[in-house]
Amino acid sequence: MLSDLKPEELQMLLMQVPQKSSGRRRLHRAIPIRPFSLPTSLTLTPRQRAIVRQWAEQFTYTLRYALISSLRLPVEVKWQSDGFVLLSDLLKEWQGNTLVTTFAALGDLGGDHFFALSQNLAMVALDRLLGGPGSPPSLARPLSRLEVNLLMKFAELIGRTFLSVLNPETSEPSPVHVARLTTSSEQLNLPTDHQSVYALHYELRLGTQSGRMWVCLRPDALKGLEQPTKHRRMPSPDDLSRHPLGSLPLTFRVRLGTGRMSLRELRQLQVGDVIVLEAFKGTPVQICFAERVLCLARPGTKDGQFAVQILPSQRGGTE
Repeated sequence: MLSDLKPEELQMLLMQVPQKSSGRRRLHRAIPIRPFSLPTSLTLTPRQRAIVRQWAEQFTYTLRYALISSLRLPVEVKWQSDGFVLLSDLLKEWQGNTLVTTFAALGDLGGDHFFALSQNLAMVALDRLLGGPGSPPSLARPLSRLEVNLLMKFAELIGRTFLSVLNPETSEPSPVHVARLTTSSEQLNLPTDHQSVYALHYELRLGTQSGRMWVCLRPDALKGLEQPTKHRRMPSPDDLSRHPLGSLPLTFRVRLGTGRMSLRELRQLQVGDVIVLEAFKGTPVQICFAERVLCLARPGTKDGQFAVQILPSQRGGTE
């Protein structure tokens, strides 16, 4: 036992080198290790690719009408290609002839993404936003603060347009925060080279000038593509029977129409009278019970107030 050992013997045991096991090594150094490649390891399912292609095609039409209403000149948009691209490869292509902005969006897209536009198209858009004919300048020049702010607003417009394609059910425009406008090669080298983006590449023609545009999403923005689509819940027959009208022992048949009525006629309405209105002018609506036409109703205005006109059925609504 260790308690019977002398201090010198214990010291000798601690200084002994353990013998190497003759068993199989768990680490094989002869196997070559390939570097991690995000574009090859991050792939999309067929459903995800179909969704992205639907985004890209819908964005061509939405962007065209958004640019026409903003720039008021002929616009053509053609979708060229898509796929995962190393950001370093895009930065080499963007240097010297492209203006790049980063935009951040809330919701499923969360995080920073890239929007790039050819410099000639950016100058055409800038000249048009300033009230010019929409032609690029003959000589390259630095941008003023006003021009930079206008281009940032222009990039924000395109970002909101793209998010409206991704979230068509939202009634309000999605908030987009444009971080910065990158104009020099030094600024383009700021992002990490090892990042990958999913680039949607478009060919644009603004007036007589043509160029390129990219919308680049980070891979984490594509993770929720296979989430089930939100469908509106249809009311069940039980829910409809709980409505107050459903508890009445009567059946109503209403034909929609339009018209006006006086306050005296409005006071003559009794409990149980049902009027369904659709518009403010046109043919009177027939209020029916079973197969009998009770009266005609036509909505409108009187003395600046909303009113409904009740007409006898035999008069045909000529009043």
